[in-house]
Amino acid sequence: MTKDDKTEVVGGPNSSIDESTELDESLFDIDDSLACGDVSVISDDITELSSPVNLEFGDDTPPITVLEDDDATRLSEIVSGGEEASFQFDDATVLTTAGSDDATAIVNPDNTVVVSAGAGGAGFKVGDLLKDRFRLEKTLGEGGMGAVFLAVDQRKIEARHHDPYVAIKLISGEFSKDPLAYISLQRETDKSQKLAHPNVITVYDFDRDGDVFFMTMEALKGQTLDTAIKDTSRSREQTVRYINELSLGLAYAHQRNIVHSDIKPQNIFVTEEGVLKILDFGIARALSNVEGAVQDEVDEVVGLTPAYASYEMFEGAAPAPADDVYALGIIAYQLFTGEHPFDRKKATLASDAGMQAKRIKGIPQYQWKAISKALSFERTRRWQNADEFYRQFSGAGRRAKHLGIALLLVVLGFSAYLSLYTPEVGPDIPFEELSPSVQEKLLNNIGEADQALKFSDINGALFYLDRAYSLHPRNQEVMDKLDTVVDKLLDAVSAADSDIAVRQLDELLKYESLAQNAKLLALKKSMQARNE
Repeated sequence: MTKDDKTEVVGGPNSSIDESTELDESLFDIDDSLACGDVSVISDDITELSSPVNLEFGDDTPPITVLEDDDATRLSEIVSGGEEASFQFDDATVLTTAGSDDATAIVNPDNTVVVSAGAGGAGFKVGDLLKDRFRLEKTLGEGGMGAVFLAVDQRKIEARHHDPYVAIKLISGEFSKDPLAYISLQRETDKSQKLAHPNVITVYDFDRDGDVFFMTMEALKGQTLDTAIKDTSRSREQTVRYINELSLGLAYAHQRNIVHSDIKPQNIFVTEEGVLKILDFGIARALSNVEGAVQDEVDEVVGLTPAYASYEMFEGAAPAPADDVYALGIIAYQLFTGEHPFDRKKATLASDAGMQAKRIKGIPQYQWKAISKALSFERTRRWQNADEFYRQFSGAGRRAKHLGIALLLVVLGFSAYLSLYTPEVGPDIPFEELSPSVQEKLLNNIGEADQALKFSDINGALFYLDRAYSLHPRNQEVMDKLDTVVDKLLDAVSAADSDIAVRQLDELLKYESLAQNAKLLALKKSMQARNE
């Protein structure tokens, strides 16, 4: 990768901002066991997301993009001695310009928005060694709570690991003396660690060095989804994959009773490998009982982004996965059209105005049904969680109306399968004769595929296995795993009608690793014969 490549390393508090126009970070809630009710709010200052600005810092370290704060998530600060300004949360106080719409506002139970002028800062600087292990290489962002650095893990260097970089989020200064700050970051780490999913940023650990508390997480290279939305060259297949991966990541969180609460393109990352990652669970709310959650703590605070927040979030309702579904629907709409379905208006205003999203042209009815229902202003009319959305959007929950492909495979029988099956020879070059760098890349991709399969992420598994296949064609381990993926893909294809199934098969056969797959070829041949 060259220095000219645009790279963003994610994880970081927002830089200082003007209190007259923007909302600064960050509020904490306490541990679930200390807060009353079943709802907790985790502090938010992970990401700093907007227009990229490239920085370079040496020949042997990757280029980093530090993000400006136009679209950053902002939570009010609590700092000893800080000056607070409070004003009513109404149409006049919500930022409504294209850029500022993506800033996160804070809604208190009394429907006021709080802006603080507190101060903070990092106690460490570039070049310092944290915990005798992490060498701080670059400041990625600073804010009242502390800072986020790109760091080199010295243990990985000693082990000659191919990627020794991590992102470190730390708190220091005034906040390091506040026990709530410690609890806040620890709870954020705990909840993020529960979300070990390929489409959620990986959080490694929580620790302290003296009076500085910090969290380590993966350093990502790529771009945020808001940049991808503007890419008109993106294929429809890629758009569908982004929406599926976002749905799967959210569904995984919802299954663990965690609501993100601030889903927006700036909080979603697309890596250089094309994998989508959900960021910033800093204000996510953990629910011990989603339907029975009680909000009775007077100082409970909820972060939201006006252009992506559900109607109920403005009303101060208890959190629910359907809040994330509303934002998911908006992002899906933007990915297909490049436009916000309600001209970036708040859900409350759009609902009062009787606005309706225009039908997206060129997508199947079942996908439009998934998106349009997600955009409902009333929570009860939406999909209740991301898994319901995914099953409708991907077609996984549909049954074939015109062609029972699963039954067809049985009728087709083993003889037809064998008629097309030509045993594949092994790889031209044995694994042992591959260069060390190729061996490492191959094993890394196989490992990523295994991780994706573990969480039933078939698209992700296929992506990595196809990359592994291109590195070492006909590698037996890769071929065996591809067979597993194909079996699962056939289940999904069986839920489609005849025409859609043919198109799906054509797309699958475009993958280098599946181009000669006997099962797919046999199925396509039988379907073509049936349609003639």
